[in-house]
Amino acid sequence: MRKKRPGFDKDVRKAIESDPEYAAEYFEELMTRPLPVQVALLRRFLGKTQEELARALGLKQTHISRLEKGDSDHLLSLYKRAAGKMGAHLALIPDDMAIIPRSRLRRFAGAHP
Repeated sequence: MRKKRPGFDKDVRKAIESDPEYAAEYFEELMTRPLPVQVALLRRFLGKTQEELARALGLKQTHISRLEKGDSDHLLSLYKRAAGKMGAHLALIPDDMAIIPRSRLRRFAGAHP
């Protein structure tokens, strides 16, 4: 039997992939969520299963399940490793700052002397 891939709302995925402003707002909002929620949503967005992420980290699937729970309290180093395996990183962002995607930064870079 074929394993079902983790779902991610198709309309949200399409909007993220086609609209840079929506993507920036989506991921900026995502950063306000607890770290376990961020890990789960990024994993699902990338189409990875808990089993796949667990294998990449050398853990069991149940460990990833606990890592993604809202009341989860794991070492930051584990979240850092999980982020790295998903092509992401952890960051502390001041509340009054906005995140600008790299693709948009390149556009702005040419505009300044």
